[in-house]
Amino acid sequence: MQITPVSLNNSIRKEQTFGHGHDFLNSGYSKKDKAIVAGTTALGIAASLGVLAKMAGHSVNPVKVIKSFKNIKNSYLAKVKYHEKEVITIGAGSALGGLAGGYIIDKNPENRKAKRRETLMQIGNVSIPIITVEAFAKLGDRFGKAAKSISAIAGIFAGVYLANFLMNHLSNAIFKSDKGARGVKGTDFSAHLDDMVVAASYISDAKPVYLISRVIPLALMFAGNEVGNKTTDKPA
Repeated sequence: MQITPVSLNNSIRKEQTFGHGHDFLNSGYSKKDKAIVAGTTALGIAASLGVLAKMAGHSVNPVKVIKSFKNIKNSYLAKVKYHEKEVITIGAGSALGGLAGGYIIDKNPENRKAKRRETLMQIGNVSIPIITVEAFAKLGDRFGKAAKSISAIAGIFAGVYLANFLMNHLSNAIFKSDKGARGVKGTDFSAHLDDMVVAASYISDAKPVYLISRVIPLALMFAGNEVGNKTTDKPA
């Protein structure tokens, strides 16, 4: 989630906004706290990758995993094609890992509530656009390769707007908030590397697309870091 820091009476306040960017760098937490959140986020992603690897028939035995690096081309991370199941699972692992870290570094009840809300927002923000990319691409495929390509790209835009609408209203309902939703900004789309790469995979099987897709788990680290570093929009 992109959050805008505002200074008020020496307290950190944040405006709840949409998008998965990297404003957690200005969260106000110490470097040690941020490192804890980054660590639990990485563990969440590692756990989700372990689940996906197991489901794909790969061993999750640590000894065998280490040995597999000698034959990295046949490892899960080298072979996996990132689509909705993979992106949603990794995104959820990242957000939940970040939430765990956020609870470790901050026991303030209001801040923890903000982190729970952010978890919901981030999971929706990751999940909905990738679902629309997949759905639009499959629909466009009925009309040829060009239509499939255009549809996949259109799925990103549709997903970002849909996620903005649904997650803001769902979050307000669950957390009993009357806070209005911010409209989508152009900068929101720059954070959706995962969606862009998946859309690109529908357009081309070129090796550069494959290589870029290997960084999707790393890109999804942002979701967990945003969750763990989120603070309330009320003075602490």
